[in-house]
Amino acid sequence: MNNRSLWATVIFFLVLQYQGSAAENSWRQTGDKGGVKCYERAVEDSGIREYRSVSVMNHSIETLLEVLIDVPSYPQWMPDCMEARILREFKKGLERGNYYIYLKMNGIWPADNRDLVIESLPKTDWEGGVSVIRLKKLDDGVLPQQPGLVRIADFMSEFKLEIISRDKTMVTMTTYVDVGGMIPSFMAAIQTKSVPFGTLAGLNRMASDPRYRKAAAKDYF
Repeated sequence: MNNRSLWATVIFFLVLQYQGSAAENSWRQTGDKGGVKCYERAVEDSGIREYRSVSVMNHSIETLLEVLIDVPSYPQWMPDCMEARILREFKKGLERGNYYIYLKMNGIWPADNRDLVIESLPKTDWEGGVSVIRLKKLDDGVLPQQPGLVRIADFMSEFKLEIISRDKTMVTMTTYVDVGGMIPSFMAAIQTKSVPFGTLAGLNRMASDPRYRKAAAKDYF
């Protein structure tokens, strides 16, 4: 390889490294409350922002997973969630929580209530101490938009759980939501911006219910 080719290769990899670093550094912290740190960043070709929240919780990763796969309980702790039910469950080895889920969400007056169908895709690396649950919107063919509701236009979310110790877990939630309909962007931002904080605060509270710790002990040990 001549010197010109060598330098071109070096510059190419430096650019890739810079782009990756810039993408991570584009998160801007917007709050730190009750042990939950919140961030946001712009999304290319979209007027809607992506949000992230991070919290260290005094619960085992297994206990938190039990809460996350208990879909009917979502209205008890997820902000604006009015209804949650499993439409279909998929068995993939020992991995639990692979569902099609229907959600009905409070649109907050004067907006209409919303609904959507999502797929839950869990993946746990027990040796690495990391579990990731990805949630993505499914097309309307799975379940059509319900009467009197507006179907959420776009949705992506992810829960990442990382073991710190036996009873301490770092939880990171990232989400992007286009609520659809005729809501002005500033109103949609007001509602969606608060969701990551409320979700992690609710998850932490819900995981304190002894039934989830008992379920975790039964299911994992």
